[in-house]
Amino acid sequence: MASSSGGLLAGSGGLLADSHAMSSGSGGLLAGSAESLSHAGAPAAAPPSAALSLAAPAATKVPPAGPGDRVLELHFVGELEWGEQFPGLSEDDGLFVDYEGLAGEDWLPIAKPEGFVGQTQTAYADADGVYVFNHPIDFHFFSTSIAGWPQLHLQVLKLDETGRVVAVSFGSMTLPCTPGHSELVCRTWTPKAGSCLDEAHAAYMGGPPGALLAARAEVLAAKLPEARTQMVTRTSGKVHVTVDTIFRNAKTHGLHLPR
Repeated sequence: MASSSGGLLAGSGGLLADSHAMSSGSGGLLAGSAESLSHAGAPAAAPPSAALSLAAPAATKVPPAGPGDRVLELHFVGELEWGEQFPGLSEDDGLFVDYEGLAGEDWLPIAKPEGFVGQTQTAYADADGVYVFNHPIDFHFFSTSIAGWPQLHLQVLKLDETGRVVAVSFGSMTLPCTPGHSELVCRTWTPKAGSCLDEAHAAYMGGPPGALLAARAEVLAAKLPEARTQMVTRTSGKVHVTVDTIFRNAKTHGLHLPR
């Protein structure tokens, strides 16, 4: 009787062991399903190298120093303000100005390929005979020498009531060589015609004045004195200009500027 009860106990112990094994197996299934869910729903962990690259981005390189850190730099900012005292114009005649900023061979213009060239709008005289332009100018240069200092060249043209454009006068001026604000006046001149008949035609019929004997830039920059001395001219109107001049690296090149 005791042996049979011990067998029953042993059998029940085997059943308990089998049930424990089944529970452990179900735990393994649950662990496996949880692992599969984690792989399906959560994103994969980034590798250590990627985490390091995000935590410490690569340092950017500093660009090399430009030419402005070593050479003389000048900036001219201003306006062609107004013109006055141009003779031989009627109330229906409008004026506009072609302008150009030029410098010597040692100067590098920071501009478009065509250079510092431009044109104002057509202005008509007010009650005082003043032609208001208010046209901005902006010239920027690098240089290693003060030779060939920048100049402003002007050509004043007329638009008459028939739509004809005729040159009125020419002028040039050297841009300021001191920093700060400057108010300048460019006095212009007109080449006279070759003969008295041509001069009368230009005065009474509105024809063009005498022509320049060389390229405009060469004459206005005084590079061809022989051509300029052969030209007969008369005084024309004035163009008022305001300019703010900015220097950089002046002391590096031995330039002592007023304060």
